[in-house]
Amino acid sequence: MNMKTGYLNLAVRRPSLHSRSAFTLVEIMVASSIGLLVTAGAVMFFQFAGTSMSGATAQSLLNQRAGNAVEFIQSRARLSTFVSNDASGNVLSMAFDDDPAVDSDSDGKSYNDRNHWEQFKFIGVNGSTNGISTNLLVYIANTAVTNQQVIIPAGINNLPGYKIFNVVDGSTIVVRFGVVDGYARDRYQSVDIQATAVPLNRAFSKNVISILP
Repeated sequence: MNMKTGYLNLAVRRPSLHSRSAFTLVEIMVASSIGLLVTAGAVMFFQFAGTSMSGATAQSLLNQRAGNAVEFIQSRARLSTFVSNDASGNVLSMAFDDDPAVDSDSDGKSYNDRNHWEQFKFIGVNGSTNGISTNLLVYIANTAVTNQQVIIPAGINNLPGYKIFNVVDGSTIVVRFGVVDGYARDRYQSVDIQATAVPLNRAFSKNVISILP
């Protein structure tokens, strides 16, 4: 302390530039490597999670399409008065009575006429596994008109050894088909459908119970 002035003189030390801490090149390389490993792991996780979710979504879509198609076929079959399939089993034809109060065919029964025909038709290659995405199932509301509605837009195919449509004993419609996700690049989703449809307007002798093999 300076006794004359009464001020306290303090020496202020400034840190040397050479004493500052810093990362070495080795530390930077190690940290970068660890960061890259963590990033790569996160990317792989999101990739696998995305693939899994995409596969589940594709499977759900196939199930919905196949189920809706069968339910629609069954709903139309219940109201039909006559059903048949072609030799290939690719076309299912159904006849309908447009006015149950009128006996248009003069057979003494007003509820079994065949005023118009509807069809469900498989378009594609039977038993095809290559180019399966080109196969489709369509519905024709009236065969006298050329308009058709696509029921399953892609991927439908035969089950091995079976026709898609088969009418048994003139009344029971057996429907068998598979649907494949033909557009999948790194995954494969599919669903197989087997179901029956029976017209409510049928002869008493046709009332039978059957079990699919």
